[in-house]
Amino acid sequence: MGVDVVIPTFRREDRLARCLAALEKQTVQPASIEVVDDSDTDRGPAYSRNIGIGRGGSEIVAFTDDDCVPSETWIEDILREMSDGSSGIEGGVTTLGENGEFLDMNPNSKDKWNRYKTANMAFRREVLEEVGGFDERYFIHREDTDLAWRVINAGHTIKWCPECIVHHPDRGGVERFAIDSELLLYRCDPDKYVEVASAAISFDSIRNGRWRKLRVGMRSHVGDVGSLSRSESFRLWSRALLKSVVRKLSF
Repeated sequence: MGVDVVIPTFRREDRLARCLAALEKQTVQPASIEVVDDSDTDRGPAYSRNIGIGRGGSEIVAFTDDDCVPSETWIEDILREMSDGSSGIEGGVTTLGENGEFLDMNPNSKDKWNRYKTANMAFRREVLEEVGGFDERYFIHREDTDLAWRVINAGHTIKWCPECIVHHPDRGGVERFAIDSELLLYRCDPDKYVEVASAAISFDSIRNGRWRKLRVGMRSHVGDVGSLSRSESFRLWSRALLKSVVRKLSF
């Protein structure tokens, strides 16, 4: 049982070199490392990852990003965690705090659906083939969550493996926001998206207008992905607001 590693990259040569150096130090070497450079075409990471999937042939396909640093036992941990026949795993991610301390970027323990990041995920190749890989309509953001939801909706499970760690040192300061991606994820599974929407509601997002920007954007978007109808928007945000209040009261 081998592991193909797929890494999409876009004009970050120094960070990619750091990622590849970490993969050279693995206690168990990957079967292949498929780097897909999107610097010229700019088609997005979903497109790049699908190319990477097609290049390999191992039973397991692992994903990370070009600015990530896998732990030395990353491949070994993936093989161990998936030796039980698991369809996919979601690993832990760490980053650096303001004072240089290590912090985890792991999903909230109460979140069931608002998670799954390709900074650290792995799937059996047959499962990826079954669901058709990544949806290339996502240019940036949410394509990883979409893939995981489709895998789950196809009847598979994704195991949470916090001991399988990738470090993401440069995470701070990158804001990702794309209405197309939010609408695509909503269309993938409206019920699961309620949890995503509830996480977007906070005192800060209300004060700075980000929540309103998201609501209005999903109602008025013009493009290939259809905007929400008035009834869809009302149902989504009323459910999300209730979930957000319950979530905050339960802490």
